[in-house]
Amino acid sequence: MKNAMRELGVELMCSTEVKAIRNSGKKENPLFEVSCCIAEELKKEKDLKPGKAFGKEKFLKEEKASKAEKDVKQERIFKIQAKRLLLCTGGLAMPSSGSTGEGYRFAEALGHTVLSPFPSLCPIYTEEKFVKAWAGVRVDTELSLFEGEKLLFKDRGELQCTEYGISGIVVFQCSRLVHELLEKNGKAMLSLSFFPEFKEEEFLRFLLKRKEERSAQYGRDFLLALLPDKLVSVLFQKAQLPVDKTLSEISKEKIGELCRLLFHFPFKASKIADFTKAQCTAGGISVSEVHPDTMESKLCPKLYFAGEILDVDGLCGGYNLHFAFGSGILSGRAMGRRND
Repeated sequence: MKNAMRELGVELMCSTEVKAIRNSGKKENPLFEVSCCIAEELKKEKDLKPGKAFGKEKFLKEEKASKAEKDVKQERIFKIQAKRLLLCTGGLAMPSSGSTGEGYRFAEALGHTVLSPFPSLCPIYTEEKFVKAWAGVRVDTELSLFEGEKLLFKDRGELQCTEYGISGIVVFQCSRLVHELLEKNGKAMLSLSFFPEFKEEEFLRFLLKRKEERSAQYGRDFLLALLPDKLVSVLFQKAQLPVDKTLSEISKEKIGELCRLLFHFPFKASKIADFTKAQCTAGGISVSEVHPDTMESKLCPKLYFAGEILDVDGLCGGYNLHFAFGSGILSGRAMGRRND
């Protein structure tokens, strides 16, 4: 893929976090220039008008089309005949960018199976009322997802607390699994650790020592400068810590309860965000119906696919972009090699 991008004048650089980005040292955007040139040529050839919707096209395999169907002029903006067709219309995520899911309908008309699309890489909602109190907080967190006692996911990163739940990359990474759990069991329970760099036993000793050293202070100041005030208020409410008592009046057992909450804060997910807040679409055209080396359809010869229209979605970090580029390169090369 690097070589293919380099041919277009795009240099990629890799970071230690396994992300690839365009070299910001160049002011020009070669990919944008290439796509603009293609769009201009198409407009000249077919008098295309940007923003037009193609809602009445009829997609037919050549061998199944009757003579009448081939000859009749259908109601459409224009007619295109081609030896090969590449469907790379994306999914349903970020509809403001033009994603409508139309490609799924086209693929189904040509015999393909579309696995129900749903949002991925998106925020998670809860019906818990306390979230309104912590809205706006950002904090380094370790997030875990469980199915009963079974750990399904664990990752660390910046948690963004919102008035509807939680967001941030660490949340996006597990949103797909949360959706699947909700569909399967009707519930999904997450656990948040606000001090992932410490062991729980070690941090409990720190808190007990802090209690002794600041015995004259009030409970409300116990976590002062350790966590954002909004989050501390939620934690104290959950732990039922008596904020108006001095630390000398608060039992070691109550400090232990608070410590456990700091490392195992329960978060009950009610749903994931919709496509307007999603960065990616899960589901799509079944990959079992596509040749992986050429991206050509197994059901309809000379039909190719690339990108998010397929049932392929990855984590944050450039993996979905990589698949879009990679599948585009494979399909483009395969289409170019055909001599029919």
